[in-house]
Amino acid sequence: MLKAVIFDLDHTLFDRHGTLRAIVPALRRAFRVNPEMSDEEIGAVWCYADDRYVYDGWSYILAYLKEKGVFVSPPEYPDYRSFIYREFARVAVPFDHTLPMLEGLKRSGLLVGLVTNGQHALQYAKLALTGLEYVFDEIVVSGDVGLEKPDREIFFYACEKLGIEPAEAVYVGDNRRNDIDGAAGAGMRTVWLKSTNPGQTGRYEPDAVIADLRELPEALKQFGIRNSELLYRNVF
Repeated sequence: MLKAVIFDLDHTLFDRHGTLRAIVPALRRAFRVNPEMSDEEIGAVWCYADDRYVYDGWSYILAYLKEKGVFVSPPEYPDYRSFIYREFARVAVPFDHTLPMLEGLKRSGLLVGLVTNGQHALQYAKLALTGLEYVFDEIVVSGDVGLEKPDREIFFYACEKLGIEPAEAVYVGDNRRNDIDGAAGAGMRTVWLKSTNPGQTGRYEPDAVIADLRELPEALKQFGIRNSELLYRNVF
């Protein structure tokens, strides 16, 4: 019987693309950016790079921005990294449906958890800015526990904190390696949110695939929810 739904944060509940577009003006103020490129053009290049290289690291994203002529004088990587940390802690764009969905899951009697890679200050800043800081029953940030996805131990730890067995949880995330392979390796059921880099492959096949979180209630029905109709009415 399903007792909990545990989520990834970036690109799953938090709109990284929306945030990147929102901080393009700050990018212009911080660095020497190509004046011939519009904010829309820079945003499009940045989001494409984020999709393609987000799982490789910010240095790859910066290299792509340099290649595409975004900068007149490219910043050094440490300066770019500091800029991203600062701006993501200042501006974080939520998906409109994220908070209602999480609250609906809780009203349906399910526990709601979060397992995210990152440092405490940055990830909690995103949660506060998106209004998600207090909605979860448990939050596990890799920087706090010395474990990082896809290590299955971080998923075991989250389940222990929630007081459930891994088989009683579903993990929802966009990264086939970190999210789907990691959670499946810990014995959890998985839902792949196929929103970024849809060509990803992994060791484990997800139990369900969705293109949008609004498809999640229907996908969860297959996992043995005691009151699936209540779930569907509550979530959206």
